[in-house]
Amino acid sequence: MSRFAFLCLLVLPLTACNARGGLGGSDDDDSSDDDDAADDDDAANDDDATGDCGGIDPVSGTSVSVQTFATGFSSPTDITHAGDGSGRIFVTEQGGRLMAVDESGSSTLWLDLRSQVTNYFELGLLSVAFHPDFADNGRFFVHYNNGAENTVISEFRVTGDPASDAPDPSSETILLTADQPAGNHNGGQIAFGPDGYLYIGLGDGGGGGDTYGNGQRQDTFLAKILRINVDSGSPYSIPSDNPFIDVGNHRPETWAWGLRNPWRFSFDRETGEMWIADVGQNNWEEVDIGVAGANYGWPEVEASTCFASNCDPSSFEAPVYEYSHGTGISITGGYVYRGCAMPDLHGVYFLSDYNYFDSPLISISWDGSTASTGPASMSGVGGVIASFGEDEQGELYLADHGGGRILKMVPGGS
Repeated sequence: MSRFAFLCLLVLPLTACNARGGLGGSDDDDSSDDDDAADDDDAANDDDATGDCGGIDPVSGTSVSVQTFATGFSSPTDITHAGDGSGRIFVTEQGGRLMAVDESGSSTLWLDLRSQVTNYFELGLLSVAFHPDFADNGRFFVHYNNGAENTVISEFRVTGDPASDAPDPSSETILLTADQPAGNHNGGQIAFGPDGYLYIGLGDGGGGGDTYGNGQRQDTFLAKILRINVDSGSPYSIPSDNPFIDVGNHRPETWAWGLRNPWRFSFDRETGEMWIADVGQNNWEEVDIGVAGANYGWPEVEASTCFASNCDPSSFEAPVYEYSHGTGISITGGYVYRGCAMPDLHGVYFLSDYNYFDSPLISISWDGSTASTGPASMSGVGGVIASFGEDEQGELYLADHGGGRILKMVPGGS
């Protein structure tokens, strides 16, 4: 089954659910085994990116837990902060609402896009990214599916005080659209990199086994991570160092390609490294480090294993971590922890798996070249996790899609 398929089964016949898949999208599962690699990342003395821990008392050790931070959401899909000093986090709901959540966990409707968002299978309002200078310019960006079920990347603006006022719904400027042949594998992530450019994740267009032949196709936005400059051009420009400008038939927006469904990626706020979680097909889920110009091999390979006959895995950028469908069936990528509360976990990457019942919390240690199973984990967090997010201080949150909750990762026993 695919991500979010259990919700599909509640409202549609089994045959319809199997034909289209669900949000995030591993199409079927099997097998066993786990991870790879070795070594450990130290992670104790790094400060958070803001340099301000706001009186949070650090707790030593690597034991973690989760606690409910906010409730009452409808199918939350993404969590982020605005970097505006307000202490708020923002939550996208699949149906099209963007919610602002204060430090007490109280939420208010901030932007309502339900009239223009298609909420179906893996379609919906999938993520939000705030401009690095949002506190001054009020600009932010959303990734959603429109009435034609195609991907839209749009900009909105807050015309008043960004730290306190709501955005103007009529301020939308569409940056780009991507035709989607099916309702799954739409990707869904947008995020600003440390270079100030906007990165956009798109899947292979859906079906199973690269039905539409986009995995190794150059002249499409699909199966890619795109990179654009939203601070010049109309409505954007191509960064001059994008790797595929005037190369073959590639779209110049392409930054990396050969991805099945990069549902979630993130940047380490200290090192700037991109971590990509690419949802697998039959057997393997993978974590990749983002490399400009890299081809991650789908559908020739699934993680580091041949998916196509007689493939050559050495021809593609290899994952740094993978696990089989004996461990999970649909990866949910997270973040490298750089928060204040748990300094012994600095540098550890956290992820989860959308397994329909009770998602785990998995950690990865990374020394810059080799990944291994990390020091902190939970077999189940008490919800089905669709996404992670950071607050301004680098603390991590998890979106419980089925339960409508935002969970916060805290020291074990808290």
